[in-house]
Amino acid sequence: MDLYPPQPNTLALGHAPTMMGGAGAGAGERIEGTMAAFDNAIAHGTTLLEIDVQETLDGFIVISHDNELSRVTLLGPGTTISDFRYEELPCQRNNLPLTFDNAVCSSSQQNFRFVLLEELFQRHPDPIIHIDTKEGKQSLIHKVSKLVEKYNRYDNTVWGNMGEDANDFSYALNPKIPMFMSIRKVIFTYIMFYLGLLGFVPIKECLFDIPMLSCFPEQRPGLLSPGQELLLKIVDFFIMNRVLFWHLRRRGIKVIVFVVNTVEGFRRAESYNVDGIMTDYPSRLEGYFRESSGGGAGEEEVSEQSQILQK
Repeated sequence: MDLYPPQPNTLALGHAPTMMGGAGAGAGERIEGTMAAFDNAIAHGTTLLEIDVQETLDGFIVISHDNELSRVTLLGPGTTISDFRYEELPCQRNNLPLTFDNAVCSSSQQNFRFVLLEELFQRHPDPIIHIDTKEGKQSLIHKVSKLVEKYNRYDNTVWGNMGEDANDFSYALNPKIPMFMSIRKVIFTYIMFYLGLLGFVPIKECLFDIPMLSCFPEQRPGLLSPGQELLLKIVDFFIMNRVLFWHLRRRGIKVIVFVVNTVEGFRRAESYNVDGIMTDYPSRLEGYFRESSGGGAGEEEVSEQSQILQK
């Protein structure tokens, strides 16, 4: 018996698994965090974009996974987005290695600038935007909240942070914006589930994001030792639990897995009846859903059957 009954969830992710691009809206197909990446994701039917945001020295909110600039620009270690005014930020590299795949995304285009969160809201008003407030600074969280309010995006925005303190502050500041779970809350959820007590625990968050660890050795072969791969499989066995996912979905909490880049991974993720699949390759996942639907569906029908979430 559950003490807490099913709750409504305003995020319209649909009933079929959705596609969600990794590290900046499909980082395997376009340079991560660029408007070209977001446009490409939307072109492949994406209904949710997952992004990370940082705050510049003069208070602008820009889209970037890293605050430190050495990976994404030509600057050396030790320089951060927070050190620069927005207009002074260097351009991003036109070739970036993927975190969850043995690949490098390259582009002939030069001078990729950092995209403002407000620009993304303006250009793509309809998709759900999944926002990680990354550094968790209160000033950043305040500004993101104001932008969500300005563009009336309460029904198609979800935000949060890996840190529980930042999530507590965000919820206190603006409880109308749906939230995803922090790492601590995810761990707590698993503990309560395996103790048989989760049904008696209130959950304010609406999204449950977890890594699909079994995909990592396939996508980064040779990176882990045999012992590490075995440990990963054991942890994955306990994380990927269909009963837990059923319980969360019954309570109105969407379940998202990341980052899945292979057809076999897509098939495995779909078998768990999750709500969303995060990938670095939006066109590949779109093709998988089109093929698994029988290949006869039109693009609109496929999009409806398999809404796509992109990072």
